[in-house]
Amino acid sequence: MLERRTPLESMPEGLMPDGLHLAAVRDRGLLLLQSASSPAMQQALERELGLPLPAAQQVTALGEYALLWLAPGQWLLDLPAKMTASIETALGGRLEATLAAVTDLSDALISLELGGALAPEILMSGCSVDLRPHAFPPGCLARTALAAVPAILWNPGAPERIRCLIECAFADHMLSWLRSATRR
Repeated sequence: MLERRTPLESMPEGLMPDGLHLAAVRDRGLLLLQSASSPAMQQALERELGLPLPAAQQVTALGEYALLWLAPGQWLLDLPAKMTASIETALGGRLEATLAAVTDLSDALISLELGGALAPEILMSGCSVDLRPHAFPPGCLARTALAAVPAILWNPGAPERIRCLIECAFADHMLSWLRSATRR
Protein backbone atom coordinates (compact mmCIF):
# COMPACT_ATOMS: atom_id res chain seq x y z
CA MET A 1 0.00 0.00 0.00
CA LEU A 2 1.34 3.43 -0.94
CA GLU A 3 1.84 5.99 1.76
CA ARG A 4 -0.19 9.08 1.02
CA ARG A 5 1.61 12.37 1.60
CA THR A 6 0.12 15.80 1.29
CA PRO A 7 1.98 19.06 0.53
CA LEU A 8 1.23 20.24 4.07
CA GLU A 9 3.29 17.43 5.61
CA SER A 10 6.52 18.87 4.26
CA MET A 11 5.56 22.52 4.73
CA PRO A 12 7.85 24.47 7.02
CA GLU A 13 5.94 26.33 9.69
CA GLY A 14 6.77 29.15 11.99
CA LEU A 15 8.32 32.53 11.64
CA MET A 16 9.32 33.76 8.21
CA PRO A 17 11.25 36.93 7.43
CA ASP A 18 9.72 40.23 8.57
CA GLY A 19 8.05 38.60 11.60
CA LEU A 20 5.46 36.82 9.46
CA HIS A 21 4.05 33.53 10.66
CA LEU A 22 2.99 30.79 8.27
CA ALA A 23 0.91 27.84 9.46
CA ALA A 24 -0.92 25.02 7.79
CA VAL A 25 -4.49 24.73 9.03
CA ARG A 26 -4.74 21.05 9.82
CA ASP A 27 -7.49 18.68 10.96
CA ARG A 28 -10.19 20.59 9.10
CA GLY A 29 -12.69 19.23 6.62
CA LEU A 30 -14.17 21.15 3.70
CA LEU A 31 -17.61 20.45 2.23
CA LEU A 32 -18.80 22.17 -0.94
CA LEU A 33 -22.52 22.87 -0.65
CA GLN A 34 -24.46 23.62 -3.82
CA SER A 35 -28.18 24.24 -4.07
CA ALA A 36 -30.68 25.68 -6.51
CA SER A 37 -32.70 26.68 -3.43
CA SER A 38 -31.07 28.89 -0.82
CA PRO A 39 -34.10 28.45 1.51
CA ALA A 40 -33.70 24.65 1.39
CA MET A 41 -29.97 24.95 2.14
CA GLN A 42 -30.68 27.44 4.93
CA GLN A 43 -33.20 25.09 6.50
CA ALA A 44 -30.83 22.10 6.31
CA LEU A 45 -27.95 24.06 7.84
CA GLU A 46 -30.08 25.53 10.61
CA ARG A 47 -31.51 22.14 11.57
CA GLU A 48 -28.19 20.31 11.40
CA LEU A 49 -25.71 22.92 12.67
CA GLY A 50 -27.64 26.03 13.68
CA LEU A 51 -25.63 27.92 11.09
CA PRO A 52 -27.13 30.73 8.97
CA LEU A 53 -26.16 31.31 5.34
CA PRO A 54 -23.64 34.14 4.94
CA ALA A 55 -24.22 37.20 2.81
CA ALA A 56 -22.27 37.53 -0.45
CA GLN A 57 -18.49 37.64 0.09
CA GLN A 58 -18.91 36.93 3.79
CA VAL A 59 -18.34 34.11 6.26
CA THR A 60 -20.61 33.05 9.09
CA ALA A 61 -19.07 31.18 11.98
CA LEU A 62 -20.54 29.28 14.88
CA GLY A 63 -18.37 27.27 17.24
CA GLU A 64 -16.12 24.99 15.20
CA TYR A 65 -17.94 25.70 11.93
CA ALA A 66 -17.36 28.40 9.33
CA LEU A 67 -19.54 28.76 6.23
CA LEU A 68 -17.94 30.65 3.34
CA TRP A 69 -20.02 32.18 0.55
CA LEU A 70 -18.45 31.24 -2.80
CA ALA A 71 -21.08 32.24 -5.38
CA PRO A 72 -24.86 32.34 -5.60
CA GLY A 73 -26.00 28.87 -4.59
CA GLN A 74 -22.49 27.76 -3.49
CA TRP A 75 -20.91 27.68 -0.04
CA LEU A 76 -17.90 26.00 1.53
CA LEU A 77 -18.30 24.54 5.01
CA ASP A 78 -15.09 24.47 7.08
CA LEU A 79 -15.49 22.00 9.95
CA PRO A 80 -13.51 19.60 12.15
CA ALA A 81 -12.10 16.81 9.96
CA LYS A 82 -13.47 14.07 12.21
CA MET A 83 -17.02 15.34 11.58
CA THR A 84 -16.79 15.68 7.79
CA ALA A 85 -18.30 12.32 6.81
CA SER A 86 -21.18 12.47 9.29
CA ILE A 87 -22.10 16.07 8.40
CA GLU A 88 -21.84 15.27 4.67
CA THR A 89 -24.29 12.39 5.15
CA ALA A 90 -26.64 14.37 7.38
CA LEU A 91 -26.82 17.41 5.07
CA GLY A 92 -27.17 15.14 2.02
CA GLY A 93 -30.12 13.43 3.70
CA ARG A 94 -31.79 16.72 4.56
CA LEU A 95 -31.35 17.96 0.97
CA GLU A 96 -32.19 14.76 -0.93
CA ALA A 97 -35.61 16.05 -2.05
CA THR A 98 -34.07 19.20 -3.56
CA LEU A 99 -31.68 19.99 -6.35
CA ALA A 100 -28.56 20.11 -4.18
CA ALA A 101 -25.15 18.50 -3.73
CA VAL A 102 -22.77 18.08 -0.81
CA THR A 103 -19.21 17.25 -1.90
CA ASP A 104 -16.17 16.57 0.29
CA LEU A 105 -13.27 18.76 -0.91
CA SER A 106 -11.02 18.10 2.09
CA ASP A 107 -8.34 16.40 -0.02
CA ALA A 108 -8.60 18.87 -2.91
CA LEU A 109 -7.71 22.07 -1.08
CA ILE A 110 -5.03 23.12 1.38
CA SER A 111 -5.54 25.79 3.97
CA LEU A 112 -2.72 28.13 4.97
CA GLU A 113 -2.78 30.96 7.46
CA LEU A 114 -0.41 33.90 7.22
CA GLY A 115 -0.13 36.14 10.24
CA GLY A 116 1.79 39.19 11.36
CA ALA A 117 1.54 42.93 10.84
CA LEU A 118 2.85 42.67 7.26
CA ALA A 119 0.68 39.68 6.23
CA PRO A 120 -1.88 41.81 4.34
CA GLU A 121 0.85 43.73 2.47
CA ILE A 122 2.69 40.54 1.47
CA LEU A 123 -0.50 38.89 0.20
CA MET A 124 -1.61 42.10 -1.57
CA SER A 125 1.62 42.00 -3.59
CA GLY A 126 0.20 38.90 -5.29
CA CYS A 127 -3.45 39.86 -5.74
CA SER A 128 -5.74 42.80 -6.45
CA VAL A 129 -7.73 42.70 -3.19
CA ASP A 130 -7.23 45.24 -0.40
CA LEU A 131 -6.54 42.97 2.58
CA ARG A 132 -5.75 45.67 5.13
CA PRO A 133 -7.85 45.37 8.31
CA HIS A 134 -10.06 48.39 7.56
CA ALA A 135 -11.02 46.99 4.13
CA PHE A 136 -11.01 43.26 4.99
CA PRO A 137 -12.53 42.93 8.48
CA PRO A 138 -13.29 39.64 10.28
CA GLY A 139 -15.77 37.53 8.35
CA CYS A 140 -14.79 39.03 4.99
CA LEU A 141 -14.04 36.74 2.04
CA ALA A 142 -12.57 37.18 -1.45
CA ARG A 143 -12.08 34.83 -4.38
CA THR A 144 -9.11 36.02 -6.37
CA ALA A 145 -5.92 35.04 -8.13
CA LEU A 146 -3.04 35.00 -5.66
CA ALA A 147 0.35 34.67 -7.33
CA ALA A 148 -1.52 33.58 -10.49
CA VAL A 149 -3.30 30.78 -8.57
CA PRO A 150 -7.06 30.69 -7.87
CA ALA A 151 -7.50 31.28 -4.15
CA ILE A 152 -10.10 31.89 -1.49
CA LEU A 153 -8.93 34.40 1.10
CA TRP A 154 -10.81 35.06 4.32
CA ASN A 155 -10.35 36.77 7.62
CA PRO A 156 -11.12 34.21 10.36
CA GLY A 157 -11.35 36.92 12.99
CA ALA A 158 -7.91 36.49 14.51
CA PRO A 159 -5.88 39.70 14.64
CA GLU A 160 -3.49 40.10 11.71
CA ARG A 161 -4.31 36.68 10.23
CA ILE A 162 -5.55 35.78 6.76
CA ARG A 163 -6.52 32.27 5.76
CA CYS A 164 -5.85 31.12 2.20
CA LEU A 165 -7.44 28.11 0.50
CA ILE A 166 -5.85 26.83 -2.71
CA GLU A 167 -5.88 23.64 -4.73
CA CYS A 168 -3.33 21.09 -3.49
CA ALA A 169 -1.66 21.01 -6.90
CA PHE A 170 -0.50 24.60 -6.36
CA ALA A 171 0.92 24.14 -2.84
CA ASP A 172 4.59 24.09 -3.85
CA HIS A 173 4.13 27.11 -6.13
CA MET A 174 2.38 29.05 -3.34
CA LEU A 175 5.05 28.24 -0.76
CA SER A 176 7.78 29.26 -3.20
CA TRP A 177 5.95 32.50 -3.98
CA LEU A 178 5.50 33.28 -0.27
CA ARG A 179 9.22 32.78 0.37
CA SER A 180 10.04 35.05 -2.56
CA ALA A 181 7.47 37.69 -1.56
CA THR A 182 8.86 37.94 1.96
CA ARG A 183 12.39 38.63 0.67
CA ARG A 184 11.39 41.83 -1.11
